[in-house]
Amino acid sequence: MLQASPSTPNCQAIFGRREHVLLGVSPFNSRFCDAYIARLVSWAHASVRDFDVLLPGVEHASRILEAVGESRPQAKSRKEVARRKRAVEEALEAHAPERRVAVHDFGDFADDPHYLGLRDEVDRAFADDEGFRRACLTMSRQAVSSRLCTVRGPDAQVDDDQAAAAVDYVLDELPFVLDGPTVLGRGETLMVYHRPWPLWDRIAQGEFPLKVSPRQGFLVVHDF
Repeated sequence: MLQASPSTPNCQAIFGRREHVLLGVSPFNSRFCDAYIARLVSWAHASVRDFDVLLPGVEHASRILEAVGESRPQAKSRKEVARRKRAVEEALEAHAPERRVAVHDFGDFADDPHYLGLRDEVDRAFADDEGFRRACLTMSRQAVSSRLCTVRGPDAQVDDDQAAAAVDYVLDELPFVLDGPTVLGRGETLMVYHRPWPLWDRIAQGEFPLKVSPRQGFLVVHDF
């Protein structure tokens, strides 16, 4: 069973209207096995009127592998992203066959003016605000750590250069959690992930020079 935990009162209100969620799926994260993806799709089908799925593109996923020094990062990323996408498509066919669900990757929005405008705002904040920059690097460090431990063992430590090498992965995803409705052409949405994003919480609380749209929320969906 999956349980949803809205991050703020506004997230609770958005979820109460049950209009739309965006399911975030991460490659190189063992949490997103085929069985979990199937449960996540089944939950979304039963819980909201409409939903989409978001994966990083090959270029974005490869930054994690490049940061830890893996060979053939593009080829490995292509294989892993394709495997996750296939698991999503199989889950949709099994649990929501009548739905027309869009499966996006970051690259789908490379020319989208709304996405690019938000990405520019993120870049400016990263350049100008030291606290925001540190928070993004911390999130990048966590993303790299999972892969580094897989490759080099549980005691492997991410260094500053590795965190910096992969930080664009974090920055590229932020537009979807700042104003996903505008990017996706939806009235409102919640990004769904299996654990909290402290970075999003801090942005939503006004700690950094970025704003979360009032039509955007964050929803942690986890086992209980």
